[in-house]
Amino acid sequence: MSTSDLQIGRRGFLAVAGLGVVLTGCGSSDPRSGSSPAAPDASFVFAQAAAPATLDPSISNSVETSRIAAQILEGLVKADPSTGEPQPGLAESWETNDDDRSVTFTLRRGITFHDGAALDAHAVRANFDKWRAQAESEEPWAPRTSFATVFRHGNSEPSISSSYEGCEVIDDRTVKVVLRHAYYPLLHALTQPSFGIASPEAITSGTLHVHPVGTGPFRFIAAEARSVQLSVNPDYWGELGHLGTVEFRSIPDPKVRYAALVSGQVDAYDQVGLDAFAPLARSGTQVLFRDPYSVSYVGINQRVPILRDIKVRRAIAASIDRGAIARELFPNGTNVADQFIPARFNVDGEDLKVPGFNPQRARELLADSTYDGAPLTFYYPRNTSRLYLQQPEQVFAMISSQLTRAGFNLDPVAVNWDDDYVQKVTDPQSPHALSLLGWSGGFRDPDNFLGPLLGSPNAELGVRDPGLFTAVNRAAAMSGDAARANTYRALNNRVSELLPAVPLAHPVSAVAVNNRVETFPLTSTGHELFNDLTLRNS
Repeated sequence: MSTSDLQIGRRGFLAVAGLGVVLTGCGSSDPRSGSSPAAPDASFVFAQAAAPATLDPSISNSVETSRIAAQILEGLVKADPSTGEPQPGLAESWETNDDDRSVTFTLRRGITFHDGAALDAHAVRANFDKWRAQAESEEPWAPRTSFATVFRHGNSEPSISSSYEGCEVIDDRTVKVVLRHAYYPLLHALTQPSFGIASPEAITSGTLHVHPVGTGPFRFIAAEARSVQLSVNPDYWGELGHLGTVEFRSIPDPKVRYAALVSGQVDAYDQVGLDAFAPLARSGTQVLFRDPYSVSYVGINQRVPILRDIKVRRAIAASIDRGAIARELFPNGTNVADQFIPARFNVDGEDLKVPGFNPQRARELLADSTYDGAPLTFYYPRNTSRLYLQQPEQVFAMISSQLTRAGFNLDPVAVNWDDDYVQKVTDPQSPHALSLLGWSGGFRDPDNFLGPLLGSPNAELGVRDPGLFTAVNRAAAMSGDAARANTYRALNNRVSELLPAVPLAHPVSAVAVNNRVETFPLTSTGHELFNDLTLRNS
């Protein structure tokens, strides 16, 4: 597979989608693709905070891409919506060998892809081969694919070795994933939509980014610039649920999302803005809150020489009133962050060094540092709401005001989220000094935070510390709950002393649903499965 088969950016997908592409593919000619009398026919419109950059979740972990992909592509295992523990998915069972270096999966019988092809072990291996090739490609997103971050694959750092050995076909229904060394949360990691199994034909054609083909309860029908439409898969092996069609509509402005729900244009929307909670409560509209499972932070680019001075980084942290930010700019229930791993894992560091809000101390640290008053370029996103950052413009305004009062000279740069914001602030060659970003968890394990953020030189925070990489990767390989917990507590202490970024908050986020909805399958990751949604009187 060439790297040209893999590349797709936000502009590329939106340009294609803007044509109003309808891609029913081979499934439309399959005689089983006609409507079934037993198939549900209710329609549902869900408003998201951004347009997906791509429809291939293996090259983007955005919640918008992942949520859509979760309806179409299924993994070998799936996450229990309450506990996050792996449950049977396309694999009906699995067996882990004694040294945790291989997992053998037994596939369910009789499952077909939306294009009519049969699910077998060869199809599973084709997906692993695709993910591996992506991680090894020269694409700018390659180091941050889920495959690359989970397996530490594709790194040039000598202190890091990939844990992935290969995917072996045992027989048509049996496939083995082999590791070079143990990765304790492997099964949890495979529950992510980014490890959804796609049709081999769609992989070969290189069209997954615009037309995903899987085995899931919904099939891709069409995409426009701000809309993706799915229809029920009448041949689905599991429960179909109540919905016949689902539209994912992108509405970046939270006030417009609110208005769309109130006016009946959408049935539910994600990322409820602070101004909407009171009117939604007064109208009796149901608002559902996710547990904190993300972290927002101010990124500090240590490739800018002045930011290698720990006194400057500590001054930045001491300048920021994280308590006021969490209290005033996030929903109730948001936790102030002094580390990157959320509290639900109970691995809080016991000797954390992130300075608390102290403007006077910030000025003293600056005076004693190498900072000479030169402007620091500060990137922040516009026209979006994220699980970790519902109101980025307001958060930036408060932080920039606090940093300026402490003596920093800032050069603000607003970047539209749809203009490849994440790529701009994680690019090693980017000229920014500071940035506003965050990370949302995709599976239940502390490594899902420290691995992508700090597990390699290509990780999101851009730190180059081989000793830290070794420690983070050693923790990921450990077994035993008590030993792992103690290791992550020590890592939280160590990271707080290095201060590669300033953690701000572990936010809650909310979904609002209209009175048609009886139950909504809310998850902390945002990867809700819409065949589990139920409607009243349906």
